[in-house]
Amino acid sequence: MANTLEHERPPTTQTKVADMTTDELRTMMETLIDQKISEWIGDPDSGLELRAEIIAGIERQRREYATGRRGKSLDEVAQRLELE
Repeated sequence: MANTLEHERPPTTQTKVADMTTDELRTMMETLIDQKISEWIGDPDSGLELRAEIIAGIERQRREYATGRRGKSLDEVAQRLELE
């Protein structure tokens, strides 16, 4: 069945499923599924606090990054893990 719509449009509350393209229906379904999963699961870290040593580590990394210091190169890490 040919679709008479020449361009994709975001589905609205007034859009009928019969008027949607397959891609529009798929997008709508994915959006609804994502919303439902988010409602059910929520943020698993909500309400948790970072330990002092984690905060200190993040602050140290920010200071080092601000001064131009970067961590180990990918080659150094690969060599240390014997991935080469």
